[in-house]
Amino acid sequence: MHALLVATGALAGAAAGALLDPLGQRLADVSRATEDRRRAERAERRAAAADVPDAADAEDGAPGGTGPRQVPELDPTTGPGDAPGGDEGTAPPPVRHLLPEGRSVPRTVGAAVATALLFALAAARLDVHGHPVSLLVVLPFWVFLAMAVTVSVTDLTHRLVPRQVLYGALVLIAPLLVLVSLHLHAWRPLLDAAVAGAVAFGVFFVIWFFVPRGLGFGDVRLAGVIGVTVGYLGLLETYVAFLVGFVLGLLFGVVLMVGSGAGRKTRIPFAPALCIGAAVAIIWGPTLTHHLFHAST
Repeated sequence: MHALLVATGALAGAAAGALLDPLGQRLADVSRATEDRRRAERAERRAAAADVPDAADAEDGAPGGTGPRQVPELDPTTGPGDAPGGDEGTAPPPVRHLLPEGRSVPRTVGAAVATALLFALAAARLDVHGHPVSLLVVLPFWVFLAMAVTVSVTDLTHRLVPRQVLYGALVLIAPLLVLVSLHLHAWRPLLDAAVAGAVAFGVFFVIWFFVPRGLGFGDVRLAGVIGVTVGYLGLLETYVAFLVGFVLGLLFGVVLMVGSGAGRKTRIPFAPALCIGAAVAIIWGPTLTHHLFHAST
């Protein structure tokens, strides 16, 4: 029965990865176009506001009061604070196109293989508080892993995490976790999931609020979904997920900065590191937490 579940997971993962990869690309294209249009509209509004004559100067007849003020031309693809000449204006652009955008057979095959492997490993090694693994028990984690591969790819191709993928996954994961608790007659994991999701979202929101150029809001949403999913396995597993994610993100950032030569201000895709950390916690979480926190007891 266990071998059958692993084989089923591999097949389901391959199908999910192959279907979700092009869907994620389309959603990312739509999100990128919407974001660029909004930035262009904001730039136009700022330029229009700067061209309005000063009312007091016009009334007093001050020289130049009736003429538009000259402002530097803004690139509509940049965000607030990116105007040329400012401190942030010299910041390098985000690292993009680490994977090919749009239709790409090699990328889609890679996503299918990665999802199949993660599904099989989750079916083989998942430990939900010592209960036997069944299709119902592993299903919410399969949903999360499929979402994780998709958003990792979109972050590597478009430098964004489509909110539609995150929200869709959460809409499936939350009720599935409730069903798992009904099946296992265990309700404490739901409380842990809610706490971990809220804390993870809150911490990442604070980071984003004070350092908006260092973290995208898609990463904030992703952190909340990771907290809910991995938090169901335990708060220590959640800690391991983000610990591994931050370490991998740091290493990944150093490699990209050295390879691109863009320097320390280069904006790095963070979603893949977070998703790998979450996958590690889902598959090997109990083993890692035992070695990290209980080895001396």
